[in-house]
Amino acid sequence: MTRLFIVGWDGATFDLIKPWVADGLLPNIAEILQNGAHGALRSTMPPMTFPAWSSFMTGKNPGKHGIFDFTRQRPGTYNLEFVNGGQRMAPSFWRLLSDAGRRVISISVPCTYPPEQVNGIMLSGFDAPGLGGGNSKLDARGMFPPSLCEELDRAVGGHPIGSFPIAEINQGRPDLALEKILDAIRRKAATAKYLIRHHPWDCAMILFGESDGVGHHYWKYCDPDSPLFTAQPAGMKDSILRVYQELDIQLGELRQLLPPETTLLMMSDHGFGGVSNSVLYPNCWLREQGVLDFRGGASRWASRTLDAIKIRAVATLPSKIKRFIYRAAQGRLGGIEAQVRYGIIDWPNTKAYFEENPYYPVLRINVKGRQPSGIVEPGAEYEALRTELIGRLEDWRHPETGERIVFRAYRREEVYSGSQLDEAPDILVHWNEHEGYTYAFKVSSKSKSFAWTEEIDPNHPENLAFFTGKSGSHRDDGIFLADGPTVRSGCSIDGARIVDVAPTILHLLGVAVPQDMDGRVLVEMLDRDVVSREVEIGVASIAEPVAAASGEYTPDDETTIAERLRALGYIG
Repeated sequence: MTRLFIVGWDGATFDLIKPWVADGLLPNIAEILQNGAHGALRSTMPPMTFPAWSSFMTGKNPGKHGIFDFTRQRPGTYNLEFVNGGQRMAPSFWRLLSDAGRRVISISVPCTYPPEQVNGIMLSGFDAPGLGGGNSKLDARGMFPPSLCEELDRAVGGHPIGSFPIAEINQGRPDLALEKILDAIRRKAATAKYLIRHHPWDCAMILFGESDGVGHHYWKYCDPDSPLFTAQPAGMKDSILRVYQELDIQLGELRQLLPPETTLLMMSDHGFGGVSNSVLYPNCWLREQGVLDFRGGASRWASRTLDAIKIRAVATLPSKIKRFIYRAAQGRLGGIEAQVRYGIIDWPNTKAYFEENPYYPVLRINVKGRQPSGIVEPGAEYEALRTELIGRLEDWRHPETGERIVFRAYRREEVYSGSQLDEAPDILVHWNEHEGYTYAFKVSSKSKSFAWTEEIDPNHPENLAFFTGKSGSHRDDGIFLADGPTVRSGCSIDGARIVDVAPTILHLLGVAVPQDMDGRVLVEMLDRDVVSREVEIGVASIAEPVAAASGEYTPDDETTIAERLRALGYIG
């Protein structure tokens, strides 16, 4: 029986890796590309971190595991709450392996807080509150077993959560931020090296989120064709390469520690590319379509002011002061975020609205009986409105270029299936690219005269904050590589999806694949002995929350999580 070691590079893309490999700059991943199997790995739709990693670990689409975004609407309200792994409604492969007697180690995978009580070790990802903001340490709440916290403090100085160092960016010092990013990679790798040497395991994984964070923030320094390109400050043009090179160094050092019977898998949850300076205000477009209305009076001013205060607080205030302000607001942060996004919407006169997250706005119908001020009748009226809106979305054109803004719009049941389908947005939008770069999105209260598009000069002082964390964004295809005694050398993998990884892992370790997993075993990459072993199909899992401990955040926890998500650009 093989052992399995999994390395995740969040947001890694072959678009960067293969040219750098050709130039001899990433020797360790080059060896895997040459000797093992590899191919693109299709992400979830949309390709967002939380649903994608949740689909990776469960082998199921979001309609079954219930994780669609970093936030979700609280039932019966328009307010938002932060999501974590405690709300996942499907077991991870770590749980299934544990139940089958395999020993597991999971390190820093997003959406794994609170940690599951596995047969082994689980260190939660960046949805764990930890000890403070920034590159804070994971505390005992984010570890199973909790006693591991003291052991890691003694052995490696504690395990970093690895949140993006936004303070240095806001101070105009991306060079200092880059050094912190590289240090976080080394510290995470030190945890993995220690655990795989001192604790038993059959399946172990380490996830590095730094390749995602640097893509969001540093794309504008490294891509001279980007409409957001800047050569200042000097010395940043190789910043993304430096992160990949450090990841490659750690990959090589980790491989040297693996027993010879180990199969190595490498993957990312999605790919990466640049962002345009062409900005969309989606709810302003819905207003033009006559299906959404804005409130008058001071609502727009209030929404913009609250957003400005929020951004300034995240950028400049110490954590203790931010926590005091948020507690004094007499509401949870999800309510503040909802007020920024939706404070100008006149709900009794609105049939549909976009959830205006900064990367992948999705559309919800304002349904009577579901939303507090819903006006659309469920049934025939709801279906007719969805049909109409999908047609309008697919006819939506850029006013100057005439290009389609939406590649395609989908009813939610065309993309998802399962017991959690009712939690999904009503319409999913596959946004088109603008001259090779994804659109940037802003909340509609910021639009001048409620126009739904504008070209923004990224070098204008008032726009610097907006583009700080948004010069790069996700793409549909991540990476997948495999090497070791169970893998066919030189194999090309075609059509792999992120939901295929979990059943492949289970099969490699001799554990039955639940019949309700959406993924398949990637048999084409496996050697003859493994392929000849029939895939064992197990019973379907029960849709229930997976974590034994409560994952509910305190107000202080919410502040910490909000800082991280804003630092990465995942909320406004």
